Amino acid sequence: MGTVDFRKLEERFALTLNKLENTVLTLPASDLLIEENMGLLIHTYGPLIKARERSAAAAFFMSWYAGVCGAMQHMLSSGDDQLLDLSLSNLSVQLYAGDHYPLFSFQINEARFSSIPIIDRDSWCKKTLDTFYTDNVTPFIHILSRLTQMNAIPLWGQIVNALYAQMEEDLAAVPDEVRRTSIIYHFKMLTHGVKGRAFGLRKNPFDIKLNFTRHPNNPPHKVLVKTACCLAYCLDSEFGYCYECPRLKEKDRALMRAQQQ
Repeated sequence: MGTVDFRKLEERFALTLNKLENTVLTLPASDLLIEENMGLLIHTYGPLIKARERSAAAAFFMSWYAGVCGAMQHMLSSGDDQLLDLSLSNLSVQLYAGDHYPLFSFQINEARFSSIPIIDRDSWCKKTLDTFYTDNVTPFIHILSRLTQMNAIPLWGQIVNALYAQMEEDLAAVPDEVRRTSIIYHFKMLTHGVKGRAFGLRKNPFDIKLNFTRHPNNPPHKVLVKTACCLAYCLDSEFGYCYECPRLKEKDRALMRAQQQ
């Protein structure tokens, strides 16, 4: 099965080799490229999270699917010599009941791999990323955008948010400089090595200027402001806006910090 750590993929990226028992809905991921099937998923998922708008359910689903994109990034930067096939044709989407709220898991139908070459590795990785986003992620975004009448940029933003957060988490956790360098290098490969056309956009959505704000509990430190709102405020609950939400002004964050003291 190669050198891929399946336990880590399951714990961090919601990928699994197993069929779950407590599923509400299971669909081959490739079937979700048909609008009727994607509509079924969103219409099933939306009420479970008490979403007042389909756009909120779509954004939350994309934040889950971002784990698949994160797994791709993780495998490329980890130094493994094999890359697991994470194409839509090799995944099944499982919506299941968690202890407190509904969750998604992406079942790997077959543990098949591509060998990562040593010669011209950079070119191979860039081409692989281009193909992965062109053939898998971008079609997902397009169909969700049409289905919910939502601009594609906020949907891309859910993946951008997740992968930047993943990079920050990984950099804080790894002990050696070689690994840190690899994480940064492969992330730059995504942000600058893949053209906008792979995302169906004029510009690569990962190639952005980062904005930071004061940490809510640790003043000397900064936290990254999200590139797109997760639409949690559209749920029928008391979530409201996240502290890192780009919709907030600094005076709003100051008030939130004061309320925590």
